Amino acid sequence: MIRLLLGLLLGAAGAAVTWAVTDDPGWTTAIGLAVAVSVWLGRLILDDLL
Repeated sequence: MIRLLLGLLLGAAGAAVTWAVTDDPGWTTAIGLAVAVSVWLGRLILDDLL
């Protein structure tokens, strides 16, 4: 549950920074989703890499 909330928070923060820099909804959505998914699946990804 904590990872889900952390993913939502960091995804929103990444999207906000992207929006402030680019004003492009496509990039904002892509970066926000990429950060959120990376946080949610980070443990699985790291376990496979290590």
